Amino acid sequence: MSLTLKELGRLAGVHPSTVARVLNDDPRQRVSDEVRQRIVTLAREHGYQPNHIARSLRTKRSYVIGTIIPDIANPFFAVVFRGIEDKLAEYDYSVILANTDDDAEREARGISMMRGRQVDGLVLATARRDDPAIGELVEARFPFVLVNRDTDSLPAHAVVPADYDGAVTAVQYLASLGHRRIAHISGADGVSTGHLRRMGYLDAISRLELPHDPRLLVDGSFREPGGYAAMRQLLALEEPPTAVFAVNDLAAAGALRAIREAGLEVPRDLSLMGFNDLPTAMQTTPNLTSMHIPLHAMGVAAAERLLHVVLGDEVPREPVILPAELIPRESTGPAPTR
Repeated sequence: MSLTLKELGRLAGVHPSTVARVLNDDPRQRVSDEVRQRIVTLAREHGYQPNHIARSLRTKRSYVIGTIIPDIANPFFAVVFRGIEDKLAEYDYSVILANTDDDAEREARGISMMRGRQVDGLVLATARRDDPAIGELVEARFPFVLVNRDTDSLPAHAVVPADYDGAVTAVQYLASLGHRRIAHISGADGVSTGHLRRMGYLDAISRLELPHDPRLLVDGSFREPGGYAAMRQLLALEEPPTAVFAVNDLAAAGALRAIREAGLEVPRDLSLMGFNDLPTAMQTTPNLTSMHIPLHAMGVAAAERLLHVVLGDEVPREPVILPAELIPRESTGPAPTR
């Protein structure tokens, strides 16, 4: 028969509240490593099982966090979600996941559903630059954190990659290989990742005094079909680009398919690079040059920030911006002579 908190406290020589804080990984606990280990060992030896319902009634928390993502099929979000889940598990929190297919109405319904289930907070990967659903959460003072995407008005609530700087680095790298006609397959301008990578591309083209041809900036999408269609459009130009920077690795994969169908080779005829450095970047032939984002760390940071808010320890003052690192691989090379 499992012991009670009171009985565990008596065996450990501490107050039952100390036992509860240790076993619940309360970040506000102030006990020595020796006491903590003694409590954990006794709980394990005696098969102690915490009463989650009683704990929820006592603390007024559900110990559940809601996570909403735009595309469950995108491996990007699988890695980010794993980081969120790993960190929350350390605090004995469970996670509910909802997918929106990047639809604003589904996002609003998902948020409403999560709040109806009385989650303690939300991690949102679905934000748009102008997002009424986020404004409603602010007005209700409901705990949330934005991950990967942010809004124009709430950067302090975000854990995001260095989208703008990463795009600048990508263009500078392609230019260093001798490329002058550098194209960009962009994502939606209504979300921060698409907008900032587009702005980084345009500013880098200007600073490097490269030819500014509006036709080299093509609206694609964050998915493979969009990259494929955009690349076909670029290849149809009288003077196609010699290098293409895609908004992410999935769009780059679609572009690679279009290049092959046109009878061209990467990087002999055209250099190609993506963004995010998904595991699939090493599975393409040739391996894809990409801007690496620490996806698992981004999920961990988002969960940590939300826990601080939920537990009342800290109110975010500045966004967390994770660096984007250039990973050169086989898909980029010197500009071809034409």
